[in-house]
Amino acid sequence: MTSSHPARLAHLGIGDLLDILPDAVVMVDANSRIVYVNPAVRELLGHSPSELLGESLQLLLPPAARESHAVKVTRYRNDGEPRLMGVRPVLHAQHRTGRLVPVSISLCNQTMPDGERVSVAVIHDIAAMKTPLDRATALAETDRLTGLGNHLRLTRRTQALLAHGRPFALLSIALDGFGELAERLGPKATEELLRRMAERLQRQVLDGDVVVHLDDGAFVMMIDGITDAQALMQRAEAMHPQLQAPMPAGELVIEPALHFGAALGPRHGLSVDDLLDAADQAMANARGAGLCCVLAHLKD
Repeated sequence: MTSSHPARLAHLGIGDLLDILPDAVVMVDANSRIVYVNPAVRELLGHSPSELLGESLQLLLPPAARESHAVKVTRYRNDGEPRLMGVRPVLHAQHRTGRLVPVSISLCNQTMPDGERVSVAVIHDIAAMKTPLDRATALAETDRLTGLGNHLRLTRRTQALLAHGRPFALLSIALDGFGELAERLGPKATEELLRRMAERLQRQVLDGDVVVHLDDGAFVMMIDGITDAQALMQRAEAMHPQLQAPMPAGELVIEPALHFGAALGPRHGLSVDDLLDAADQAMANARGAGLCCVLAHLKD
């Protein structure tokens, strides 16, 4: 049935229309198998249409998002009569090279003339929806390896919160023994490890939070609106086992070890550098004490 869909679309007079759309279009059957993709998917995600036909939709999703996505797909396909769904929030698709691509998706269910139900996703390139200045700013604030923010994004966001007197916290997070681990894995597997850790961290964010990759195995999570140190520590402790779960990296399975250092703004500093220094020192203390997370000390 997979190979017949392009011909069926042509018979209906819509195949040519979908083929010329600038947005990527992906159609899946009831088993989430791809039955049609238009040529625009190659530019956005690096795949040719022919290599995607018959594959699972999960091939286009970050590994960390696949389980939750499957649940949402089942719920959506059982959501009554076919109806147009509005544009979704910013999500991430996985490029053929493994990098994350920020996208927005519009969905609808359709019934083919023979009664088969299919779901159609129109995938919008977020970068194409912005002005050149927006794109340049986003690029300057993005870590190209992981798709997370970088030091510039953290700096700008933290400065804005400090200027408005809004409470927040920084969690400094680093993979233990990263240098030795990178030597053992090699460059390609190390990059895979960092991307997978980035995906895990991204799954932990709530509205207003920001995760950035600084360098090597160092990450920072900025948590918006938190004032209570105990609540901050509890959140770190809840994340810890999920981040340390075994993950594949190349031909190996790694059990990452990491610790958190926490700093509350503006309590532990009135600048980005001061807060990062406080969080990094707290993380070193956590590692030395064998603890999940340690809160920064107040300066004398």
